Amino acid sequence: MFCNKEYLKFIESSRQKGLDIVGASVIQTLGSTYSKAGNMILINSNEEFIGVLGSPSLHNKIYAFGKEVLQSRESLHFENTPKDKKSGHGISRYLIQPFFYAENYGALGISLDNIGKTLSRSIKDFSFEIIDESIETKLENERFYQTIQKPYSLLIFGSGSHVTSLISMANLMAWETTVIDREIKEEYVNEADNLIKLENLKDILSYDLSSYNAAVILSHCPNTDDTYLEALLDSNVEYIGILGNKKNMQKKREQFNLQDDKRYFAPVGFDIGGNTHQSIALSICAQIEARKNGKI
Repeated sequence: MFCNKEYLKFIESSRQKGLDIVGASVIQTLGSTYSKAGNMILINSNEEFIGVLGSPSLHNKIYAFGKEVLQSRESLHFENTPKDKKSGHGISRYLIQPFFYAENYGALGISLDNIGKTLSRSIKDFSFEIIDESIETKLENERFYQTIQKPYSLLIFGSGSHVTSLISMANLMAWETTVIDREIKEEYVNEADNLIKLENLKDILSYDLSSYNAAVILSHCPNTDDTYLEALLDSNVEYIGILGNKKNMQKKREQFNLQDDKRYFAPVGFDIGGNTHQSIALSICAQIEARKNGKI
């Protein structure tokens, strides 16, 4: 539900301004659609918004319904059917709800404190409850279930100039970015969400890395790489990438007995034929996104 960090920033910004928020969620789709169940757009009472669900006409319709639910203080749901039946576009259903600043944003605000659980909302009487387990996103028996996720988190080892493009690309993906190094070169990594300076290299072995989804080692130092890799292999990080040539990466695979480790990607990134720091960042993020979505 909050896997995009920009939604959290939007909610906090609206809170600081004392603004109400309307949330429009895709609750069910049939056929080919731009957005899938669980996708969401937030609009505040200043008419600022975050998220995209489809065409300009759909956006305008959601905007109009948003104003309506803020005034009526009642939720609604609707079905969007393409006007041109030959377009190949499918059918989508949406739930639109107001969340008021004076009420600490109701279900939306409560969800912020219940990461990893499930928000269940009725589309008939618009009641809600928090379920103490993760349930797949679905509409069932007039209730919409949505897992409350935190932003996808990327840990980057190294802070040289080659890291800047990766941070920019990860930020575009709305992932939470953390850079860790023994000497932080802030001019190259100032767009990262978090910076961690290690006093000693071995300190990383005692760090709890369980909050990170993916990690990329870009330190360009074999001994340092090995220590970082050792720490990551002892964690539940689901994607571990290392920058390096194929020969050395194969040696590392054998050194750490990683022949069957599905988390290990080295050399990091898809081979897309580019060699600029921007194309390397794109190849890395594409591979992470593919892993994130179960495609590799």
